[in-house]
Amino acid sequence: MDPAIGKILGMAMAYAVSSLGLLLAYYNYRKRIVKAEQIFTPTAKVILGLVAGIAFLAIILGAAVLSPGEASAWAKIVTHLPGMIIPALIFGMSYWVTWVLYKHFTKTLGAGSPPEKP
Repeated sequence: MDPAIGKILGMAMAYAVSSLGLLLAYYNYRKRIVKAEQIFTPTAKVILGLVAGIAFLAIILGAAVLSPGEASAWAKIVTHLPGMIIPALIFGMSYWVTWVLYKHFTKTLGAGSPPEKP
């Protein structure tokens, strides 16, 4: 793979992680400051899922198809399948751990008395 493509994919992943952080901050704001019962409407959830899914597929499958070689597009995708599944699993695991930690600490902070000011 061309090193420039790797740099572009790295930056895209960094922006994706950054956007997840912003989304979590928005969720926290709506839940704790606004005290909203519903953070995202069902339509917003569907749109977020579609945008994330389409972007993910376009980037990953596009990179596989554009990889050098004489094979057909499908053969290239099958060849690069482990390189697509493993990063997706790592990303999914990191997202899940972040979400579980967020839920744990919001329950811990909400259950007791507020922390004392120094």
